[in-house]
Amino acid sequence: MAGGGVIGIGSRVCVRDSDGDAAFCIVEPGEADIAHERVSADSPLGRALLGRRVGDEVRFRAPGGILTAIAVEIRQ
Repeated sequence: MAGGGVIGIGSRVCVRDSDGDAAFCIVEPGEADIAHERVSADSPLGRALLGRRVGDEVRFRAPGGILTAIAVEIRQ
């Protein structure tokens, strides 16, 4: 596991879920743009990740139901 610290707005995060790994930045709601890997801090995933650390598992509600992801890397 690489990176460290606490996930906050502006963090670049890599998460692992049942579909594999995904990397994105946590941003202010007005800056969200999934095509550019920018996830809103107010989204279910963004809210679940804020304040977490590498290795933490989060659960969040998505259109397909409750999903689980693990933070595997954080870059500030």
